[in-house]
Amino acid sequence: MTTFAARAPNHLGDGVMALPAMHALAALGELTIYAPTWARDLYRDVDARVVPRGEMARADVSVVFSPSFRAAWQARRCRRRVGTPSDGRSFLLTDRVREETHMADTYAALVKCVGGLAAGYPQWRARSADPDADVPEGHVAIQPVGATLGSREWRGFSRLAQRVEAPVVWYAGPEQEKALATWAPPDSIQRVGLPLPALAAALNRARAWVSIDTGPAHFARACGVPTVCIHVSTSARASGPLGGISVASGVSEGACRQVPIEDVMAAIRRVGGMV
Repeated sequence: MTTFAARAPNHLGDGVMALPAMHALAALGELTIYAPTWARDLYRDVDARVVPRGEMARADVSVVFSPSFRAAWQARRCRRRVGTPSDGRSFLLTDRVREETHMADTYAALVKCVGGLAAGYPQWRARSADPDADVPEGHVAIQPVGATLGSREWRGFSRLAQRVEAPVVWYAGPEQEKALATWAPPDSIQRVGLPLPALAAALNRARAWVSIDTGPAHFARACGVPTVCIHVSTSARASGPLGGISVASGVSEGACRQVPIEDVMAAIRRVGGMV
């Protein structure tokens, strides 16, 4: 059996976009995924062994999803090494794959290079043993902050929360309590740093997800939650959640501090069935 090694992306959103590609690789042979610690939950339904990222053991084929030089170097002991020629690492790769417009298409192209077919949108399924969530049924989930603060801000979240016609739950990643407090009232419902299974349980009660382009937006969409993504310093064409609605300013990509609140409200009504 052919042995495969995959160096997963470093960030949650990219990791979610790689889900179909990981399933496709697992269908080809024995797969080991080298990934951040949170990826054990993300890739739990992939028929693969998930281990900490770092030096990769010998394998017949390695697919280096991460675009960094270090990731390609860590795969050097694998006989065949597939990746994009980014970060000056072309000489470390045996197969160089051109980057596509959308990141998910790039991941599909990497897998296609080794004979796999990454089809469909990312999907992540909850399990009955996953933790329950103490959040209102039918709420609108809002995450106004991401891993990279400042440049990705959209300034309408507080006004948005006042206008949506449903309960609101504010979400943020680990150690983002202080950043979330900029937007969420002190007496609001807040959930910060939830592990992926707990986040999925909470999102199972959500009517819609609204956020900037951040990893949990991709995860929410993979869980089947109607998703509205406000692009600030990122491009919807390159990294928008697959199957979600992306909202931009209409002036130029990355000028999304100018996104009118009415445009976001209209998108929420579309995905959440609200009037």
